[in-house]
Amino acid sequence: MHEAKIQFFTMIAHEIRTPVSLIIGPLEKVLKAQVALPESVRNDLNVIDRNSQRLLFLVNQLLDFRKVEQQGMKLKYSEQNIYQLLKSVCERFTPFITQYGATLKLECPDEGFTAMIDYEAITKVVSNLLTNASKYTKDEVTVSCSLAPDGHTFTIRVADNGIGISKEEQKKIFNPFYQAMENKPATGIGLSIVKSIVDLHNGRIEVQSEVNEGSVFSVILPTEHAEAASRQDRPAEEPKEPAVSEEEVQPKEQASGKPVMLIVDDNREMLDFLSSSFTDKYTVLKAEDGVEAQEVIGKNDISLIVCDWMMPRMNGIELCRAVRANWATSHIPFILLTARTDTNSKVAGMDCGADAYIEKPFSVQYLMACIDNLLELRNLLRQKFSKMPLVPLNSIANNTVDNEFLTRINAVIEENFSNPELTVDFLAEQMGVSRSGLFSKVKVLANITPNELIQVIRLKKAAALLAENKYRINEICYMVGFNTPSYFAKCFQKQFGMKPGEFASRKQEEEKPV
Repeated sequence: MHEAKIQFFTMIAHEIRTPVSLIIGPLEKVLKAQVALPESVRNDLNVIDRNSQRLLFLVNQLLDFRKVEQQGMKLKYSEQNIYQLLKSVCERFTPFITQYGATLKLECPDEGFTAMIDYEAITKVVSNLLTNASKYTKDEVTVSCSLAPDGHTFTIRVADNGIGISKEEQKKIFNPFYQAMENKPATGIGLSIVKSIVDLHNGRIEVQSEVNEGSVFSVILPTEHAEAASRQDRPAEEPKEPAVSEEEVQPKEQASGKPVMLIVDDNREMLDFLSSSFTDKYTVLKAEDGVEAQEVIGKNDISLIVCDWMMPRMNGIELCRAVRANWATSHIPFILLTARTDTNSKVAGMDCGADAYIEKPFSVQYLMACIDNLLELRNLLRQKFSKMPLVPLNSIANNTVDNEFLTRINAVIEENFSNPELTVDFLAEQMGVSRSGLFSKVKVLANITPNELIQVIRLKKAAALLAENKYRINEICYMVGFNTPSYFAKCFQKQFGMKPGEFASRKQEEEKPV
């Protein structure tokens, strides 16, 4: 019966997602359109918006529950700033909790504290606890975080001053589909999801509550996970081939599911406005000038920079040049915002290496569209390199520094095809960088690991040799460092969608005179 109920809810949830999306999408356009609407109409639209978002939340919650029940939820650990996570969730929930006539406070004394967690999973935990607290509180909800004296665990608490939970009900509230208050709208699965996620983190959840005196939910989690590295998903590998068995650690923004955006502006209101506009899609970090931005960049894996031009100490142009001059950061997309609209300023903005130059005042939707287009273009270049046999590695370079880096790493790999020591460690040593630095750079530029890059370059060299029509396929196989022709053919077809012989035949047909 329990399983049948879950399957039924899951089926309904999947069916509801499309019509809900078709409500939310057009509604968002109407609300953002620069059209004068009567106040009563706009109020009604806001009611529709809030409730459609609530419906989407419930649908996603049901699907999360199904995943947990089927043991399909796999954690991806990464070191995360807990204050930033809690702050992000609280910023999203403040309007929601305000609807219930309550206030939301965040208390996290150590804003630099980090721990090994699954970012998205713990975000779900805090979100579910806040949803619960907002419905049952009187007028106040508090989110806090503290580190145990021994440093081995930390605790996230969500407290309210509401109706409380009886001792009898406290024993049942983590059971699926149990509702402590029948007159409150709920699915009865939120706390069940919370407990499952906490258990997966090898943590525990506790509740302290007295009727009419409020409740405190405490999530106690370990700060480290010895098994974290072993839980990272790894591609299947062929044991006979060298240089494909090194374990890699994913960058923070990929492990958490959210890329990291750095916003730099000396205007605090603009900084907060832009930050709130992008928190749904990005983990947002902030800086008030170029000097502070460099400190943030040095401590984090930044995926995108949005920066104002005019700032004290170090302006946007100077920061962009510094980012582009450093091989470790030269790949980061850089958007320059400025009130300067003359041609000379635009030229200066592009000469410094910025990917886009956006004039103030600007539409946030336009800025988002520019960012999406920029990232999509880079993604298309990576796909073209990956799938087209004769497209060179440096085609994905976006500037001179990246071009030099990719040209050099391609040369090192090609020079060592027959070297049994061609591994990630060897490659890092030859490039004069750390193993983690090499992984991060290659992953961002090519969206593959260094091990995968080694194999792709082997295959692309093989394609170039096939196009020359001077060698047999078996000869080329050994020339580029593969041990067996069968495995070479298998890898070639998987990478480029055709067998080596098919590719060679196509090239010969293309070169025939018309």
